This record gives sequence, structure tokens and C-alpha cells, in this order.
Amino acid sequence: MTMRAHRSYAATQRETSVSSAKPVELVAMVHQRLLDHLHTGKVQMTEGVDSSESFSKAIHLITTGLESCLDIEKGGEIAQNLAFIYDWAGKEIIRARLRRDPEMIQGVINAFVPLAEAWLEHAGQKDDTFAFKYLQPVLVTAKALSGNANGKAAGGMTPMLAAAA
Repeated sequence: MTMRAHRSYAATQRETSVSSAKPVELVAMVHQRLLDHLHTGKVQMTEGVDSSESFSKAIHLITTGLESCLDIEKGGEIAQNLAFIYDWAGKEIIRARLRRDPEMIQGVINAFVPLAEAWLEHAGQKDDTFAFKYLQPVLVTAKALSGNANGKAAGGMTPMLAAAA
């Protein structure tokens, strides 16, 4: 299958999914697409490739797919908190692009993963492996900071033993 045919098939599949989805499923889909664009943009940024399209799509999903759908009157404090998160995320993506800082993008991803998981669960689409795709870089970084991938500090001791020594 050519790349063009693959894209056409994927677009048709997305359109079919969207047209038959319930509102809660649409919100879950928007969160998934948002995280996909953020992740792709982060990888592109790390590799020194132009990431502007991925981040533009992410900001567009935040402003038109999430933020514009909030009903502050009916949603009360929860809607206000989501509006704050969406506003922060859009600004943070722009700052990250200006600074070319993929870790700032990871911070936005980290903020949206629990939201996406909650919407997926609410839509009856809970996936215990969902977060791993987006949070794995954080886990790898945490392991690297703790000494090495085996959790051993210098001299073969675990970080707790090394601190006590």
C-alpha cells in the first residue's frame, strides 16, 4: 500500500469513527489525537526536524476541540480548571517551541495523560497500557537519574544503600 493510499484509508477510518461516536467518545478521541501530535512533535524537536505542523495541530485541538466546548456555567469549577489547563498548555507549547525544549512538551504530555485516561474510562474504553506510550520517556529519564537502568548507584549499590553509606 502506498503512503498516499494509507493516508486516505486512515482519514476515511477517522471520519467514520467521528461520525458514529458519542460526545464522550469524541472528547476521548480528541485527547488521544492531541497526545499523538504532542508526542510526534516532541520526537521531531528532539531530532532537530521541523515540528511546527505537529504542534500547530495540537494547539488547534486544544482551542477548537477542547477549550471551545467548555461550558463554564454548567461545568462550574471543573470547567474553570480545565480552561486553565488548556490555556496553560497552549502557552507552554509555544514557549517550548521558542526554546526548542522537548522536556517542556513532556510536561504538557504529563498533564494531559491523566485527563485522557479519565475520558477513555468515562467512554468505556479503559486501556491500562495507554499511558505507557506517552510516559515511557519519563520513566527512562527517572531511571537514568537514579544511577542507571538497573537502579544501581556507583559501586553496585541501590540508591538507598548508597545514600546510607
